[in-house]
Amino acid sequence: MKKFFTLIAGLLLTSGSMFGQAKYENRVVNGDLEGEADPEWSSFWCHEFRVAGESQFQGFANVVEDPADPTNHCAVVVIRSEAEADEAGNRINDQNGNFASWDSQFFIYSTETIPEGKEVRMSLRVKGLKAGSFETQAHWTPGDYNHYIMFGNFDFGTEWTIIESEPVIVSADQSQEANSKFFQSVAFNLTTTKEGNTVYFDDIKLEVRDPKQPEEFEGWFNFLRKGTLSDDHIQTFTNFTGRDGASGQDVQARIVNDPVDGEPALTVTSIGFNAQEEKKEPILDEEGNPVPDEAGNPSYNISYVDMYIKENGDTLRKQDGSIGIDDWQTQFFVSTPHKFKTGEKYKVVMWARADKPATVQTQIHRNPGDYLHYQMLGDLNLTEAWQPFVFEENEISSQQSGGYTIAFNCNVLKEVNNYYFRFEEFSANSADVPISDRTLGSETISLPLGENNKDVTAKVDMSGAVENLGIEDLSIFVDNYTMKIQTEEGYGELVQPTTGAFIDANGLFTEEEKGIILTIEEETEGNTASYVITNADSGIESGNTVDSKIVFINDAGWCYLYNLRFISEEAFAGVTPDAIVEKKADGVYRDLLGRIVPQPVSGRIYIKDGKTIFAR
Repeated sequence: MKKFFTLIAGLLLTSGSMFGQAKYENRVVNGDLEGEADPEWSSFWCHEFRVAGESQFQGFANVVEDPADPTNHCAVVVIRSEAEADEAGNRINDQNGNFASWDSQFFIYSTETIPEGKEVRMSLRVKGLKAGSFETQAHWTPGDYNHYIMFGNFDFGTEWTIIESEPVIVSADQSQEANSKFFQSVAFNLTTTKEGNTVYFDDIKLEVRDPKQPEEFEGWFNFLRKGTLSDDHIQTFTNFTGRDGASGQDVQARIVNDPVDGEPALTVTSIGFNAQEEKKEPILDEEGNPVPDEAGNPSYNISYVDMYIKENGDTLRKQDGSIGIDDWQTQFFVSTPHKFKTGEKYKVVMWARADKPATVQTQIHRNPGDYLHYQMLGDLNLTEAWQPFVFEENEISSQQSGGYTIAFNCNVLKEVNNYYFRFEEFSANSADVPISDRTLGSETISLPLGENNKDVTAKVDMSGAVENLGIEDLSIFVDNYTMKIQTEEGYGELVQPTTGAFIDANGLFTEEEKGIILTIEEETEGNTASYVITNADSGIESGNTVDSKIVFINDAGWCYLYNLRFISEEAFAGVTPDAIVEKKADGVYRDLLGRIVPQPVSGRIYIKDGKTIFAR
């Protein structure tokens, strides 16, 4: 038997809590749509056009047999097309005159109002005759609108799609209690495409509980891992995005050498009435043919005209009147992988300046451009000289909950201007930051598993962990770094790689002195470690595959994930060295715990084809 491990007590880096947390309570009736609904209550409502050309129906959603399975019942909503709405002469428009996404709606109607500050989540199955999507809003009663965002937007296909929302802390905007309104209904805006559809809903839950109390403070976790301008967090963790001038397109923020001190800085350029646009008119001969230049290419008369004009004080619009210039026409964004929650503390330390003195507003968004709340750090008054801005131990409000991007609105001045930023820290309470938000990379490795009470050895290239965690020498890594093994509830206690850890027949961490014992020998060669795998009466039959997950954690709290696949010695003998590390070039998105993700969420980090991807 190999040497056993010693648990390191008290070093839990996963997001655990010293406080109790209530269980979720489901607030819908007859969510599977199979039993008899309460005659005085139904949790499902709709606004739809059941008969073409007639007015909108508002009432209980129809419950029908599933077209693919007559033994199953589900709710159905008919969504008319824009052409049908035009023909009927009663189309519903949004504020811009476009066919409104809320022309047809489905509602989850809670049995009780849900107050501000409660944690709520939603799950259901959805399918349509056509693939589609829907938006979610917060309402009081169905149609009594509170706020334009509840859980975000979701896609579905023509087969049943399982949808599970992220938990949301109900905000003041969503509950509207200050205005004597309440949150009780989730509205699904179904007319996101304009072609019409029929959509089915089943197995619906709307669950509510008291949120987990803020963690006992355990210090700060800084998402800026290697410095503001490193490739590492420009592309993966703290993500810097710029929206320059009139383009309205979010792109990777530009890095320039600042003209004041010559050092690198992140920058965006705002627009104003004095911004000019190049006009090119071809030079033609008397017969209307292009006149070539010296190189034989068509020649042009080039002129410059003001793009914007000033009117009504500081309001700007394009010469043709088509575009108004808002304070957020130019923006700079800083995103982390971590979704902040109500009551959570955060800290920001940054430097900023501008070519002309100007005020910059700050907001909190989900992903860049997905506005959540108008306030984050307040207004920043920038000068031509670099100056520090420090925000310590600020606390996330219920309105800000779920955000993970700071938006800097850089068009307040309404003039062409260059804004420059440098960041030293964007931190959260370390107790609140789960491993998935701290994982720098992920890969899958295969390891051999022998017969009971037998040791087998395999050499594994650990370059991924070494490089991502900034380790100079692998021997230092395996002797000093800690790792965690997956459990049913997250990850187990920290253990030393050279001391080993027990893994049960399901691939989970166990404290029992049997199962799969995994250790790393202290002797290393380059970035290759020698893994020793002991089958300690695991009960695993020959030929069975066991999947597990381990994460290596450095002193700063950053992680690197290995998906382990224990296979028989015979099968392992047929694995080529190049195949031991599975890069999984299959086009599938996986989260940082290796799970397949059907629909990536903007602002989160995924693994695809062996590469780390920041979803936009």
